[in-house]
Amino acid sequence: MLALERCDIAVIGGGAAGLFASLSAARRASELGKKPKIAVLEKNPRVGKKLLATGNGRCNLTNRDAEAAAYHGDAEAAAPVLERFSPGKAVESFRSLGLVCRELEGGRVYPYSLQASSVVNLLRRNLAAAGIGVVCDFTAEKIEKSGDGFLVRSGERAVSARRVVVATGGKACPQSGSEGDGYALLRPLGHRSTRLWPALVQVRTDPKRARPLKGVRCGAEASVLCGGSALKTARGEVQFADGALSGICIFDLSRIVGEKAGNPGGLEISLNLAPEYGEDELARFLARSARLTADVSAAQAAEGLLPKALCAEVVRAAGLSPSAPPAEGDFARIARRIRDFRFPALGTLPWRNAQVTAGGIPLSETGEGLESNRCPGVFLCGEILNVDGDCGGFNLHWAWASGYEAGSAAARSLCR
Repeated sequence: MLALERCDIAVIGGGAAGLFASLSAARRASELGKKPKIAVLEKNPRVGKKLLATGNGRCNLTNRDAEAAAYHGDAEAAAPVLERFSPGKAVESFRSLGLVCRELEGGRVYPYSLQASSVVNLLRRNLAAAGIGVVCDFTAEKIEKSGDGFLVRSGERAVSARRVVVATGGKACPQSGSEGDGYALLRPLGHRSTRLWPALVQVRTDPKRARPLKGVRCGAEASVLCGGSALKTARGEVQFADGALSGICIFDLSRIVGEKAGNPGGLEISLNLAPEYGEDELARFLARSARLTADVSAAQAAEGLLPKALCAEVVRAAGLSPSAPPAEGDFARIARRIRDFRFPALGTLPWRNAQVTAGGIPLSETGEGLESNRCPGVFLCGEILNVDGDCGGFNLHWAWASGYEAGSAAARSLCR
């Protein structure tokens, strides 16, 4: 542990946004002919803990389609920040740090090694090369104004800084250290958060409906319905868990489920299990399948299309017995249910399961360079702000983009 008592820029939080903010501050200051003392203050024993788990350990760094349309909350206000730090610039920046990237399906960009540890190790080495101090096991509890700067306190310890960058993250994945500390840290400085809820997370449903399908995976077009009307639709793989629906397309719908939780009209998830086919076409296929062999049950007629366990549950949802032979009129009912297989959406799983926080500090409480307009000299970046993206590298891109913005602005402010 490096014990620093005084520095020029203190970055609170050693996650993606904080690490990138500190490196960006060092680079911008160097371009201006300065070498400020920068310190990253991290509550965990090491920096980058949450980053190691991103992208299932592969670290989905960015997405070539990372623009305002893929974001929620204050997406419109975030657009200039995203435009100044494009996905191409992100790839360039990581190459300059020594990391080669590769693009895979859906525009998702990963380290070439497909290992999150490669990203974390390179960031750590570049911190050391830039002379950036890292103070671990430092839980920031208070930011106090002190003369023309600030004191960041952690119990009996304090770090003096002329500028502060707050990159403490949100409330998602608290086991990594993201417990929402930053909101309390900023409240005495005049900041207020919007409502917070888990996003990119599994959607809770009736356990009796989901249990027979536990472990099943299938492609689908999934929609959130409210009163029968679709609020949002996403396509991808659905995974059935005990009492929950999972998968990337479900994650992309979870934000709305959390936002609308408690809606008196109730929410449902509708799964179109064969979006490439029309209802009549499916009914004809099922009828042909049933005629191919003798003594075919209603569930077996669909086994050429869907996983076996799913066939039985779809047939039940159509009001038929999976083991009974189908009548001629049953094929249309099964086809209709294949294209509209519904589950009640009862909310989301808790913060521990979530990848990102919906809600946060409004961007209207920041100005140029994401500097606080409640407390000048303090800069905000990352998940603590009211910006969250779809699944697929968009949230990490926001961490890099906002970290770049806040870190560079802090360095410019200091050098002025």
